[in-house]
Amino acid sequence: MSERDPLAQLLTELENPEFQEVLSKLLELVKNLEKSGLLDMLVAITEPEVINRIFDMVITTGTMKLGDSIEGLLNKLGDVAEALQEDSKPASLSELLASLKDPEVAKGLGRLIALLKALGK
Repeated sequence: MSERDPLAQLLTELENPEFQEVLSKLLELVKNLEKSGLLDMLVAITEPEVINRIFDMVITTGTMKLGDSIEGLLNKLGDVAEALQEDSKPASLSELLASLKDPEVAKGLGRLIALLKALGK
């Protein structure tokens, strides 16, 4: 590929009908954005300091909360997988009723019931 003068390359492109159509559409888009006032807004939000502020807001509010939720879910799934690996004997009805006094069991059962209701909708 030979190096050409950038101006010569541009002139060659301007002779291309496909490029002319794309350029025409681009100019029409820019005109419409200017008429609507959106062009100034788009220029403003592409300033590096604005992009950095938007990025900081998205990361700190949305992504971090989502990351915390996913981490919490994975930790719970790990706990469940560990509990399922333990050897356990079948529980009698009296042992089952007695286990409901355990706050963790009661909380887990409540969540399980809520899950079953949601799945049944």
